[in-house]
Formats: sequence, structure tokens, C-alpha cells
Amino acid sequence: MRTITEIAFFTGLKLVAVGSAVAPAWAADLAGSADKVELDGAEENQSEGFHGFVVLGGGAEPDYEGATEYAAMPFFFAELTAYGVGLEIKGPEASLNLRPDAAFQFGPSIGYDMGRDGTANKVVDRLETIDGAFEVGGFATYQFNALLAQSDMLEISAELMADVSGVHEGVSGSIGVSYMVAATERLRLGLDTSVGLASDGYMDTYFGVTGKGSRQSGLAAYSASGGVKDVSLGATASFNLTERWGIVGRAQYSRLLGDAADSPIVKQEGSADQFSGGLGISYSF
Repeated sequence: MRTITEIAFFTGLKLVAVGSAVAPAWAADLAGSADKVELDGAEENQSEGFHGFVVLGGGAEPDYEGATEYAAMPFFFAELTAYGVGLEIKGPEASLNLRPDAAFQFGPSIGYDMGRDGTANKVVDRLETIDGAFEVGGFATYQFNALLAQSDMLEISAELMADVSGVHEGVSGSIGVSYMVAATERLRLGLDTSVGLASDGYMDTYFGVTGKGSRQSGLAAYSASGGVKDVSLGATASFNLTERWGIVGRAQYSRLLGDAADSPIVKQEGSADQFSGGLGISYSF
């Protein structure tokens, strides 16, 4: 099964991907490594049964979108495939892949954004609390194999999520491209880039400053409009220690743009440059 979003880090506050739908192409190799396992010297084909992989470790990301303070968090991702349907879990978001073995893939997604409350920045913490938001949407992706090498993969992907809980009453999503290549039999390297988009409701909720918030925090009142929210560049590496166990590392840089970057939450108390990363152990089955 192929993934449609980059590895997500569940902080207890939000998803580090913040709307990015880029897929690290290395995930296909992790999922495929469990398709055949040896039992008593014989190979058993699991391609028609239940198989997948899990990545678990630790990492760090900004305390909230635009923050300069960083927080430690679990590094978690899981992908499960059974009888032609795939389930992908990435922190508080899950996607159902209806065509996991095809070049063109799509399916529905659900997610939960924990909002913003109790931030490390005392000025931003004086703004109104943003409740957690339930979101629903979907994804689509298309992959190309063996473009420059027999073991490489290029993927183009898109995702769109809409708030159904009345928190920001908007939509967010992204368009991205990822590329993976097998550097050696055990080592896989991947690069990905994406553009994040958001509506007026999303942008004004997370980057706007109301009159009340201005009086409480001292930040200037600000209204944020929808459009391009950020651009991101990420790198992923996976190394197979055994047939089932491996190590996965991930690093990502994002740059907030437009009204998100111009927000006083970012300009005065934070930074448009956002970094995140993590290291985990993978297990394929």
C-alpha cells in the first residue's frame, strides 16, 4: 500500500504535517517488505492477507504553527493492508485507501486537530483558546515507478480536509510531490515537497487576532485571509536492520507564507521558519 501523507507526529496538540499531503515514497518499500516472510525455511506469501508496518519513536516540532518554541512528541505512523483495502494511521488522522495496489489511489480521510491552548509562549497563550476540530475529507495520488532507476518511485498527491465541528469552519489541504530511491539493498532515501493551502476560516482562526485577543495579549488586531499557507521540503531515510525491523529518520522544513507569515502571532512572537524531525523503529508484518 502507498501512503498519501508524510509521516505525522502526534504532539497532543496538533499534527506536525499541518495539512501537508506529501507521501514519503519509502513507505511502499516498508509495506512491501512483509509481503513474503520465511517460516521454517519456506516462504509464505501474505500479499492477499493482513500485512503492513508500524513506525514508533520520538521527535520534535513547533509548539504551534508559527512558534519558535519546540516540543517533544511521539513519532508514529502505521499502515495496514487487508484484502485489497488499506488503512493508514498517522497520529490523529486516518485514511482509507480504496486502491492500495494501483497507480492511481484515492479514499476518504478523518482527522482531529487538537487546537491551541496552554502554549509555551505567554503572549500567544493570552489569545482565545482554539478548541479541537474534527475534520473529514479525502486524498488522491498517482505514482510512477522506475523513472530514473529500477528501484525508484515518483508520486504526485493531493489532500483536502474540512472542519465539521464548527471550530474554524474552513478547509485546508495540500498538493505535493515525493521521490524515493533504493540507495542500497537495505537503505531507502526519499525527498518530498508540498504547498499547503487554507481557506479564510482556517487562516483567521489560527493566525488572526481578534479585538479581544489584542487587548489581552498586546498584539495588534489582525484578520487573515485564505490562500497559500506554506511550502515544505522534507527528507526521509529508512534502513532495514533485518527482514522485519528497521530504523526510520525524518526531517522537514516549512516556510509560512502570505497572511500566515504576516500574522503578528508569527512576526512578533514566532517565526515563519518551521522545523520538525523524528527518529523511530519500524516493524513490518
